[in-house]
Amino acid sequence: MFQHERIVIDDADLHVHLPPKASRSLEGYATVRGHRQGLGSGFRWLVGLAVVFVPLLLALVGFELVQEFRSNRVVRAEIDRSYQTRSQIQAVFSLLQDAETGQRGYVITGDDRFLEPYDNATRQLDAQLQRLGRLFETQPDQIENFERLSALSARKLQLMQQGIDARSTQGAEAGMAVVASGQGKLVMDDVRAIVGRMTAAEAQTLESYSRTAQVRTTRTEVMVGVLFLILLAVVVGTSVLVWRYIRTRQTLLQNVEATAARQAAIFDGAIDGIVTLNPSGSIESVNAAAARMFGYAAAELDRRDVSLLIDIAPDGQGEFLKRLGASQGALEGGLLRQMEARRKTGETFPVDVALGAMTLPSGVHVVAIIRDISERRRMEQLKDEFVSTVSHELRTPLTSIAGSLGLLAGGVAGVLPEKAARLIQIAQANSQRLVRLINDILDIEKIESGKLRLDMVPLDLRDIACRSVEGVSGYAGDLGVRLLLPDGDPVPVRGDADRLIQVVTNLLSNALKFSPAGGEVRVTVDPTTRLARLSVVDEGPGIPDAFRSRIFSKFAQADGSDTRAKGGTGLGLAIAREIAERHGGRLWFESAEGHGATFHLDLPLVEEARTSAETDGPRLLIVEDDADAAEILREMLEQDGFAADVAPTGREALSAARTGVYSALLVDLQLPDADGIGLIRALRAKPETRHLPVVVVSADTARGMARGRSLEVLDWLEKPFDQDRLRTAVAAIYKKNSDRRPRVLQVDDDRDILEVTASALGTSVDIVQAESLASARAELARFKPDLVILDLGLPDGSGLELLHDLGDETGRTVPVIVYSAQEMDGALADRVDAVLTKSRTSLAGLARTVRRLTEERGET
Repeated sequence: MFQHERIVIDDADLHVHLPPKASRSLEGYATVRGHRQGLGSGFRWLVGLAVVFVPLLLALVGFELVQEFRSNRVVRAEIDRSYQTRSQIQAVFSLLQDAETGQRGYVITGDDRFLEPYDNATRQLDAQLQRLGRLFETQPDQIENFERLSALSARKLQLMQQGIDARSTQGAEAGMAVVASGQGKLVMDDVRAIVGRMTAAEAQTLESYSRTAQVRTTRTEVMVGVLFLILLAVVVGTSVLVWRYIRTRQTLLQNVEATAARQAAIFDGAIDGIVTLNPSGSIESVNAAAARMFGYAAAELDRRDVSLLIDIAPDGQGEFLKRLGASQGALEGGLLRQMEARRKTGETFPVDVALGAMTLPSGVHVVAIIRDISERRRMEQLKDEFVSTVSHELRTPLTSIAGSLGLLAGGVAGVLPEKAARLIQIAQANSQRLVRLINDILDIEKIESGKLRLDMVPLDLRDIACRSVEGVSGYAGDLGVRLLLPDGDPVPVRGDADRLIQVVTNLLSNALKFSPAGGEVRVTVDPTTRLARLSVVDEGPGIPDAFRSRIFSKFAQADGSDTRAKGGTGLGLAIAREIAERHGGRLWFESAEGHGATFHLDLPLVEEARTSAETDGPRLLIVEDDADAAEILREMLEQDGFAADVAPTGREALSAARTGVYSALLVDLQLPDADGIGLIRALRAKPETRHLPVVVVSADTARGMARGRSLEVLDWLEKPFDQDRLRTAVAAIYKKNSDRRPRVLQVDDDRDILEVTASALGTSVDIVQAESLASARAELARFKPDLVILDLGLPDGSGLELLHDLGDETGRTVPVIVYSAQEMDGALADRVDAVLTKSRTSLAGLARTVRRLTEERGET
């Protein structure tokens, strides 16, 4: 059975929990995958740490062992060198001794055979000294000793040669005299001393090398031991984690199987039809309720196109998901639509369809939850019939009753006894209260069903105020409250006189009810900038803080016995606000608890009609399904010199926009056949409407802005909208910028690129340069550019971080060209206007892109 996370779609009339059995072909994947991701994320982190840490430990051990082996080789080499050096010192000393022995034997005996060892020694001594000198080349501290030894050796040879010469030429006594002089002995003693020092120095050097090697060996042994202990701990810890992971995974899989079984039962037991679709729009699975609803067996619907049951994506070019998004809107937040469905018999019936996206490895699948609303439609028809009956069958007798009681109270049947007159007065007051309650309920029903029609004609708002004051003057006299309405000039508006009087009368009645006896209620009517404001000020107790958020809700009344004793249905302000908004206005209040309240009714001020030359301006398309709101918008725009047409549906708006007649669109997000954001996406997807300016005018702009920040919407206006802001937004579409060149902000940390880009763009634009994110943000705080050229690799972060700073609170964004040596993630490409790679795009190509985007922005 199919597994995925449960989807909940809520609506006032539709609350369905989508169970996981949605596609046999994707059985169990999503739930197991989700749980494995949740469970394995921590384990994978620890295993990854071990995978990195263990090789690092082994590398440290290997490195230390290599160093130890290298140290041992150095010590062995030093021992060999020291041995050779000492041997060579002894060889030189031995040659001197041999030469001295041969010289003395010859002097004493005169026998030439004693000169053989002398001659051998003298012949070898120079070579042995040179060899010793080469050994000392790397030992500067022995050079002085070596030079002293060489000098003494030469002196010793010289003295021995003098003795031999004296013996051979002057006789034995002369030779003995040279030897007996003691000079040779002194030189030989110095030689012995030098040889001793040199040998001792060699021994000390060798000992130093040996101590160093021993210390390193000891340190290596300790380090290797510690590292192997750590490695053992890591291995043991990893083994424990693997065991725990396997055990936990088995438990989790058991839980998943149990959850899957429960959710499969929910899926099959749901009373609403559930249909899952693959990315191509083919049916993957249906539950039992859907099979019963449409009259098909589940096998008959397998891999059939969803249009067999419901046309949720009209035929046309492009993939199923794109056609679905263009006709119904984005699926990310869920959609609820009313459509017509077809049974196997060919019978059509109304349904509520909740659509949601389900992201799986194979792509975006669609879940459709379908509810048959035939019975609800029948009940709505019965309700309409009931309202009609109430309107006629209750209002007629109540009018007769209230009229008769009024005649009796007025004395038409003669003077009544005091007690009877009191009873008649009570009955008359409550019959009038019942009439008001029925009227309010009928008005609320008309508003909610969209059947409230307004007869919009030119009116004087001050006259409306006068007529309303006259209507409640008797009620004010009964309560002992004064009504004040200062004189003034006419204040022209357009509206339905009866409905506006209903609004003002409700405000006056509330003010009178809550004003103390002897108090006063002031009514003012003043024109402001493009706005007419009627204000009702009372001296009552004010509006409690806890009640202010609910004051315009249906059946809302402030707590307290005194408040409820005043009477009323709790519907008056809710009706009044709806009527005000359908006039393109606003009803709001100001109050400080204990200091009275002031209610303001703001309506569009009607200015004098412009001449035909003044109104012959660009043509706009108003996409609005509320006829009254659309008419108000159209008249307001015509006063400012714009021609305007109305399209009540998304399909009509899309067709009209493609004609090329319209210069801009004003779009409501709530349309009967489509989502406004989906309509804007469809406009942006077509070359002929891609750059058509759009202003959103809707009651829910916050949600729309969150979904449509990348759609180049000129402004987002929330109903009831600020008329000045609407006029400013529309006028901005046509504001010419011919007196200045486009301003381009280039963000790049390579100064050479900045210089050559500025040269390539020439004088066609004013270019401002920034070398980091911080400096770019500083420039954006100073001015708003017409275009941004953005490098991704900046010294203080990624250039993509700047995209969040290129929009404002209204959702408008600055066009962006990514010009970087780095490749950009394809998922982010729809957030910018062009992606150019430095190694693949010439400066001429960059300049052409800049000119194209600045020209398009100038046109819009």
